[in-house]
Formats: sequence, C-alpha cells, structure tokens
Amino acid sequence: MNEWERPGGRVASQAIAKPAEQLALYDRYGSMAYGIILQILPQAQQAQEVLVDMFSSPELQQYVNYPGNTAVAIVRLARAKALEAKARLQGPLPQPIEPGTAAKGSLPEVVFELAFRQSCSIDTIAEKLQLQKADVLKAIHDYFVSFRQA
Repeated sequence: MNEWERPGGRVASQAIAKPAEQLALYDRYGSMAYGIILQILPQAQQAQEVLVDMFSSPELQQYVNYPGNTAVAIVRLARAKALEAKARLQGPLPQPIEPGTAAKGSLPEVVFELAFRQSCSIDTIAEKLQLQKADVLKAIHDYFVSFRQA
C-alpha cells in the first residue's frame, strides 16, 4: 500500500493541492482583482500587498470550487480587502471642519480636499461648511479651472 492509497496520504495530497488551486485562481483572476484594488488604493505598492494578502487569505479557499460566478466573488473579495486596507491606512477619521473657517479664497481647496482626498459626499461637505450643494459644486469647478490654469 503506497501513500496515495492510505487515508492519511489523501489528506496530505489535498493540503498540497490547495496552493496550486490558489495559484490557478491567481492566474485567472489576479489582474482583474488588482485592477479593482488599484481603483480603491491608487498606490501600487499598497495595492500589491493587498493582492498578495487576498490570494493568501483563508477566505479565498471557499472560491476554489465555487458553484456560482467565481469572477463576481473574486471582485467582491478584492473590494472588501481593499476597503479594509484603506480604512487601516487612513487611521482615524479627520476632524470636522468648523463652519466659517474656510476663507473665500481657499474654499475651492478645502472643498477639493474634503471631496477627493477624504471621500466626503457633496451633501456632507455642504453640511460641514454650511453651504448649498450648488456652491460646493461650483467650488469644485473653480478648483479644477484654477488647477488647469496653473
């Protein structure tokens, strides 16, 4: 009786097969997952770390023989891992800006900072700065116009 015929041999062969199955998932879906992660974490080094973490995670094991659409499941897992990493990297949430602290000349910069770097919604920015939504959108427009002219 050789190791393949013994019950212990089968369990060992299944444990060896899992990394190969993970590599097969990586080969098939790695670039797609990296693209999703890169959209959430634009820094290539951090995105690569999340990609490696994702394909070595225990959550991936359930997608090896996934009965549904594996691509959708991989996209969901990649997005979840990237959002977790982004939350860890950002640390505590930024302190709210006091109303009236933004001078008129710096309003476009403050609005841009809140909208694009801190991922605040237009409604949230309008509420924090006590502005109307139209004024927030105009400030974003003004920032891009001044950016193009610079």
